[in-house]
Amino acid sequence: MGYTTIFDGTFHLNKRLLDSEAIYLLEFSRTRRMNRNPAILQDVPDTARTAVGLPLGKEGCYFVNEKWDEESELSIVDYNHPPKTQPGLWCQWIPTADGGGIQWNGMEKFYDYVEWLQYLINNFIEPWGYVLRGEVNWQGEREEDVGMILVESNVIISPEGAQELLRYAVSPVSVPKVVWDCLQAVEATGVPLTGWYELVDRAVELGHGEAALWVKPNIEKYLDGLNRGFEFEGKVIKMTDIGL
Repeated sequence: MGYTTIFDGTFHLNKRLLDSEAIYLLEFSRTRRMNRNPAILQDVPDTARTAVGLPLGKEGCYFVNEKWDEESELSIVDYNHPPKTQPGLWCQWIPTADGGGIQWNGMEKFYDYVEWLQYLINNFIEPWGYVLRGEVNWQGEREEDVGMILVESNVIISPEGAQELLRYAVSPVSVPKVVWDCLQAVEATGVPLTGWYELVDRAVELGHGEAALWVKPNIEKYLDGLNRGFEFEGKVIKMTDIGL
């Protein structure tokens, strides 16, 4: 299962990355981006990260020494959700062999690739004093799923709105009050749910018919919310809170 996109081309940097920076970005790509407890990681060796002067970050977002707890998993808060600042579990953009650019690592099922590129620009490339430019073409499994990512001076020109795409990807999904009330009611039952259809059934049982009618036409938003949580006027519910 899943969907694979192939990328052709390289984004070029105005100068080569330092070895420590290239190593960190490689380790960042190799590690599953999981929500972690920074308090547990305070005294854990993380050489690649400390070499580039990065903190642990929110929910351990910059931590890359995954081998430290690959068996005990002491620091992992949620294996299936990334830190709230990151758009997914895997970033598949890596430095080129000579450190002079950024390219796809060749692995399958790369999701949120525009958002991840914007994240790298915001958090590493620009703060470290580099300028990225170039174009990379993509081809998805569907024949009509083709396109190009164009970058000029650290700005993603195409597709448009990359900053907004990243902001959306790391924010809870806003829902109407009727849906929010329904989610709270479902949470109060303490009965785990496994899919949207079960939520619809439970919503009807609990007398939230209007919320049940909202789900199917908004299925993409709902599925996004399963990963990122839902919000109404600044209040947030994580779907893990109600067993999803």
